Amino acid sequence: QAQRLSPSNLFVCENTQDISIRASSSQVKLSNTMAPEEIRDKLMTPNFPVDKMTALLDHDNLQMRADFRKFISEPVMVPRYNISLEEERELALRRLQRICDNKFISVLDFWNNPLRVFAAHELAAIIDPAMTTKMTVQFNLFGGTVLKLGTDRHHKELLEGIDNLNDIGCFGLTELGYGNNAVEMETTATYDKEAKEFIVNTPHPLAQKYWITNGAVHAKHVVVMAQLIVDGKNEGIHAILVRMRDNDLKTMPGVTIEDMGYKMGLNGVDNAKLSFENVRVPREALLNKWSDVTEDGTFTSEIDGGRQRFLTVADQLLSGRICIASMSLGGAKASLSIAVRYAATRLTVGPTGKSDTPILVYQLQQRALMPL
Repeated sequence: QAQRLSPSNLFVCENTQDISIRASSSQVKLSNTMAPEEIRDKLMTPNFPVDKMTALLDHDNLQMRADFRKFISEPVMVPRYNISLEEERELALRRLQRICDNKFISVLDFWNNPLRVFAAHELAAIIDPAMTTKMTVQFNLFGGTVLKLGTDRHHKELLEGIDNLNDIGCFGLTELGYGNNAVEMETTATYDKEAKEFIVNTPHPLAQKYWITNGAVHAKHVVVMAQLIVDGKNEGIHAILVRMRDNDLKTMPGVTIEDMGYKMGLNGVDNAKLSFENVRVPREALLNKWSDVTEDGTFTSEIDGGRQRFLTVADQLLSGRICIASMSLGGAKASLSIAVRYAATRLTVGPTGKSDTPILVYQLQQRALMPL
């Protein structure tokens, strides 16, 4: 049971767990002239091993997490305020580049150590949620889709560039007219067997890809989800790689990119509207692990039914939800840590009439923070 705290005996205990923070007024004299670090040192002495508690809360990839926490002290990670939209976007990219340079995340982690991907999201979100949003699109939605739906021809071309950010990409699923009903999207990819190419087309404005992260400024590639038309038959939604910018970041012919500008938050994320006007891509651009089209226009698939094919190609959205939950967890941990530290060191007037009582003594603070 949580006991009432007083300046003479600061104590927190839950059930039979031996987790307590104690202080005796006869030994501890607090003053609002003391630095917060000094107050914490004098007031709070955990009687459990902090390193074991850290390992319990971290759960996995302990050394990677420890290294990441040291890494976030780099100057580029220091918060900046009142900067322009362009600066905010470039700052998010530079921060992500440093994470990639230090190899804290790899698209291959989805094969080798998926929990490492989620750990990276949890810790990165503490620094910059906008940067972490760009990261989850680069490594999960774009990179993970190439990894899981592509084959050797795609892996050899892109996986290294995904990890080092030489090949930034985005994920073209949502359309203006089709948010939570993406299976009815209208973007098409029609196979031209004479040219051995797919023709990617946006038939009208409602079919433009909408809110596409990384699309406005930084992406060279986009995984386009489109209705696959082969020999006049709609074979359902499939994923096709489309080059949207060249290596100089110039927009490719037939691709229209519209910057969606300022938002209420996360302005380090460069969102875009994307449209395609009969853009031709090679037959090999189809991510063909489960379905393929031969040169002569024969469609083959290991998955029966259009809806089931859509669920398969959109599978990376599931791990994306875990990435977002991990980001939220990182933010919650950081917020709770800040709140408890502040409550334990913010001194207010006590029974002595002096500012020597932490606000954590008040039951209102205890009831707000301790259950968390």
